[in-house]
Amino acid sequence: MSALTRRVVLAGLASFGMLPPLARSQEQALKIVYPYAAGGSGDAIARMMAEQLQKNLGRSVIVENKTGAGGRIGAQVVKESPPDGSTLLFGAAALFTLQPHVLSNLGYDPLADFAPVSRIVKFDQALVVSSQVPARSIKELAVWLKSNPDEAAFGSPGVGTGAQLAVLKFARTFGIELRHLPYRGTPAALPDLLAGRLPIYVASSAELIEHHRNGGIRILATTGGARLGMLPDIPTLKESGVDIEAPGWFAFYAPVATPPAVLQRLEKEIAAAAAAPAIQARIAALGFQPTDTTTDDLKRVQRAEFDAWATVVKATGFKPE
Repeated sequence: MSALTRRVVLAGLASFGMLPPLARSQEQALKIVYPYAAGGSGDAIARMMAEQLQKNLGRSVIVENKTGAGGRIGAQVVKESPPDGSTLLFGAAALFTLQPHVLSNLGYDPLADFAPVSRIVKFDQALVVSSQVPARSIKELAVWLKSNPDEAAFGSPGVGTGAQLAVLKFARTFGIELRHLPYRGTPAALPDLLAGRLPIYVASSAELIEHHRNGGIRILATTGGARLGMLPDIPTLKESGVDIEAPGWFAFYAPVATPPAVLQRLEKEIAAAAAAPAIQARIAALGFQPTDTTTDDLKRVQRAEFDAWATVVKATGFKPE
């Protein structure tokens, strides 16, 4: 059967609703929903993966930014999409592990409404201050905030994120009251941070390292279990006396009813795209660590962090906003 004949037959089957989900999903564009603003490093990874998948699949792959509510709007869009492999969510860990513990109206069930496909990268958060803030350590920042209560505010990529919880744990540790200023991603926060209008910000270290190196901001601590290889002189929050780890990652998810055969094909193709040397190099250049996690691995990671965040949230004294 020629390619043209095959397309005609598939189109006819689709018009009668007879086309199997796997075949139907391969005939239409693959849409990757990135639930945050364009321009950040996570968005860059989504787009490079889309480009590589398109090359590998010979099929149109597009990225759509569905922003708002800390990523929850995009997650809801994917939850309600046809479960045929044509729509994927490229979401951050907080959507599936943290926000269920801090928000009462998610609009989705992270364990019941999505099928994990593959975790692509992981990263640490970085707590940074404007260059106009004199503090050069977490303890100095606490002292400065107590002396300058009018400046006691911080920004994060949104409500119910690991970044926000890390700062709240810092504030609770040192007995400081901080106002939270949620932004629609780091690109939206950077102008205020670099101009000194925002004294403190926490987000993916990958999005902040270059500004740190250029002197526009200072990274005081990171949120992982160990220091970053790219920032060996910067301590972790734990080393600085704040007992919290806030790991981050990005992963692909599909609507929960997506057929197993389609999920297996997606897992295989995403793994092949992520393993491309050019993609590995670009991910590393952005400051992320490639993970190439299987579906089963992602399920285990999500469940373990879901349980761990329940304890952390209680310890921070977080109150829904």
